Amino acid sequence: MNTVQKILHCDGRTGPLTYQRNIALLAVGKAAVDLLTLALVPGTDAAREALSWLNPFALVRPWMDGTMPFSICLGTFAFFAGLVWNSVHRARDTGWSHWLGLLTVVPFVDVIAAVVLSFVPARKRSVWDLV
Repeated sequence: MNTVQKILHCDGRTGPLTYQRNIALLAVGKAAVDLLTLALVPGTDAAREALSWLNPFALVRPWMDGTMPFSICLGTFAFFAGLVWNSVHRARDTGWSHWLGLLTVVPFVDVIAAVVLSFVPARKRSVWDLV
């Protein structure tokens, strides 16, 4: 339970190492769900599932048509919801506008935004930040 609280913390800031750890754990979880579903459900389009790492919206039409398993769509949604949540907090920690964390929602820009947010140093804080 402590791990879930650390992933979904609400203190408004996420340091670089915490961000990297959270994104890695979310990616491992999504990969596990995807690989397990690909192994158990024959006929699943692996190329479209691989595209969902860059563009999660590519799964909407196949899911509505019934050709993509619900577990892959749910795993993708959970991964990207966690990615956006952590990215908004990470952008705030760097001193940038927290709205820049929403760049992880934009298809094909999400990977670049996540890499940049992973390595930007945190903003220096002073006592006056508490006021």
